[in-house]
Amino acid sequence: MEPLRSSDPAHIADHRLLGRLGAGGMGVVYLARTPGGALVALKVLLAEYAEEPGFKERFRREVEVAQRVDSPWAVPLVDADADAEAPWLATAFVPGPSLGEAVAGYGPLPEHGVRLLGARLAEALGEVHRAGLVHRDLKPGNVLIAHDGPRLIDFGIARAPEDTALTATGMVVGTPGYLSPEQATGPGGDAIGPASDVFSLGCVLAFAATGRAPFGSGAVDALLYRAAHDPADLDGIPAALREVVEACLEKDPARRPDAAELVRRLTAEGEPQAGPQSEPQDESADDPRDESDGDPQDRPPGDPRIALQGASQGEQRSEPQTERQSEPQDGQRSEPQDERASGWLPEPVTRLIAERSAAALALPDIEHTQVTASSPARSGAGSETPPDTASDVQDTPPDQASDGQAAGQPDPQDARPPGRRRFLLLAGTAAAVAAGAGGTAWWAATRDDDAKSATPAAARRPVHTLALHGDLSGPQQATGRAQERGLRLAVAEFNARGDAPFTVKVRAVDDKGDPATSTRLAAELAADPSVLAVVGPTTDATAQAALGKYAARGLPAVAVSPGSMSLVIQGFSSFLLGRLPDSVLALYMSNYLRGTGRSRKVGLVVDRPAGNYGTDLATSLSTQLNNAQLPAVPEVVSAMRDDFGNVVDAVLSAGADSVFFAGLPDRGALIAAALRQRSFQGARVSGPALLDARFLTAAQQDAEGWAMVAPVIDATRKPEAAKFAAAYRERFKEAPPRYAAESYDVTGMLLKALSGLPAKSRTRENLHEAVLTGKYQGITKQFGFDLTTPQLARSGLMAIDGTGGFLWRVEKGGFVYDGPAPLTV
Repeated sequence: MEPLRSSDPAHIADHRLLGRLGAGGMGVVYLARTPGGALVALKVLLAEYAEEPGFKERFRREVEVAQRVDSPWAVPLVDADADAEAPWLATAFVPGPSLGEAVAGYGPLPEHGVRLLGARLAEALGEVHRAGLVHRDLKPGNVLIAHDGPRLIDFGIARAPEDTALTATGMVVGTPGYLSPEQATGPGGDAIGPASDVFSLGCVLAFAATGRAPFGSGAVDALLYRAAHDPADLDGIPAALREVVEACLEKDPARRPDAAELVRRLTAEGEPQAGPQSEPQDESADDPRDESDGDPQDRPPGDPRIALQGASQGEQRSEPQTERQSEPQDGQRSEPQDERASGWLPEPVTRLIAERSAAALALPDIEHTQVTASSPARSGAGSETPPDTASDVQDTPPDQASDGQAAGQPDPQDARPPGRRRFLLLAGTAAAVAAGAGGTAWWAATRDDDAKSATPAAARRPVHTLALHGDLSGPQQATGRAQERGLRLAVAEFNARGDAPFTVKVRAVDDKGDPATSTRLAAELAADPSVLAVVGPTTDATAQAALGKYAARGLPAVAVSPGSMSLVIQGFSSFLLGRLPDSVLALYMSNYLRGTGRSRKVGLVVDRPAGNYGTDLATSLSTQLNNAQLPAVPEVVSAMRDDFGNVVDAVLSAGADSVFFAGLPDRGALIAAALRQRSFQGARVSGPALLDARFLTAAQQDAEGWAMVAPVIDATRKPEAAKFAAAYRERFKEAPPRYAAESYDVTGMLLKALSGLPAKSRTRENLHEAVLTGKYQGITKQFGFDLTTPQLARSGLMAIDGTGGFLWRVEKGGFVYDGPAPLTV
């Protein structure tokens, strides 16, 4: 949670604002207290959007839907005013994580937990459907976790089945990977009914049981296709539970069970589900209610809406503190009263919820809006205490990165900061809606000199730590070490400044390219409160393994070499992708093939061993070629085949005059050999994976003439990078390799954003917000992140502005940089 800014109001209606849970292009979500003292998440639509009918209509619909859904497993609406100058709504504040955060950070739920999750979400969906509505966007990020069960949130795109307003344009509404086949194929209208939500619930249950999305990851088009045509990946789900999930994931909506049937099948022997455990209530909760709210006594025991009803009607408290003194103290809510909810969550998630709940109870009444600069430091802030000596800020020595196996290191899940500090760090993820605007005060650019400061002033500066998480000794060690050196150079230049506001320490860890090691190291870095940000990891697989740990502790992670779009759309809340994803590079590849390559028909060879990388590239390029009306000849190569001759013959006999290879370096050499044997003279193109010395080594002369599109520059041939290249040569006695400049840039971006924050506001979450909403001109490109695209805003995806793709070719046995890749033909 961020402190309130000087521009924020102290109150909205009768609600006292306590802090910011999230901010975005359309509005702000605040943590607030009702007049009755209950905590709520208060969402405000910015006034300029309130004038636009589309935005205001969606907001009004969200209010109306929330009013019509009456379930203990849906977050209740407390109060709203859709007709205000700046429309707002307040829902009960749930201090737990989202399902996505919980599973990513702590692993899948036990079978009992998945059944309870599914039954209670099915109950909530049943109420949505009985109200004549369809949720349309059920996904892990829209499910909050409490001790006694889930809470369904976000009714912003819920509609009646017959309402086609959102789908008449052909736009896909919802989140790819959790959409039903009827949503993915986009017919709209009455084709999208309650059965669509059941399919999405099946996807959510598969994710909760395995930690994997059932239709994988990758490009949006690929996810939509798999949902409509491919079987789901349900490996590892217990047999009895798998039968229920399979029923939900039937392609034919008519064959899926309805919500009531799901409750019966997921609950042992059809036993009805009890309501949520008791929550602290206002003494005023016994006051009479408006008839539309129903009788609180008719609701399930402990229904959290009972405690909120009085607050929503505007009662005033004469003694604010007295009420909270009557509430349970730390830990008293941690055991569900419903025995079936006992043990449904992994123990670390239970502890996390208990900490957040206790911290929420401890929040004081705030009499005056607090200015950011005077807000207390929160968990994740580096030490503001000046070090005693300069030796306190020594870096992890280069080439001596830790693998995290120091003796006596505590379990990172147990290394938790105090409850209130942890709440302030993590409570923002409990808000369902992200929004984000606002800039950052950027600090002056760093100098290029490499000297270490030995001045007394430097010794008195506070110390903050940046970490490098990379493959420093495994298959991608060249890329990992380049990124480590780029980071160290940026830090050395920053520390050499006489006016630097703090000193930066470097901590480097080596995951050796192993996902399991990556998970462990990420947990250790996330548990270290001195680490404010991470550059890395190096590969898609190690990033996938690590980002959940970083998100769980709010630690910003900026990656420059992983390229899978799935890392973005999975919703890791602290992740920033500092490059264009592979699927976006397909635009440049299409332009090159149609322009420089003069192609009239493209042979599209997809190599199965390349996994999602190959599928993402091929799917995206196929879409681009189809949009340009350029025919393609697709061929898929099995991992069991080492001879590409038949594949090459097939695409050439079909008339292909160019070839695109969606695969990895070792097998890239095989297709290169097959093409050269046939004296093929057309364009031969691939993606960033082939920009690897292993391709040159294996292909030798067969590699000549190949072209690659990649998100990386050659710093020795880009004028803007000349000073960096000279400094790198002086420090490391060699020319900067690929990805050194990119790491140098994102490190500079992090340091500039951190320098622009007041000393007591240099926290992980404030740093992430400053980078996400700011812009930074680096030596490789301008960095800025998407704040506006539906479904992708604030996801950590770089803004697509026509830059960030670069062209390379093989000439005389080496890679030659040819500058920006073509944006047009």
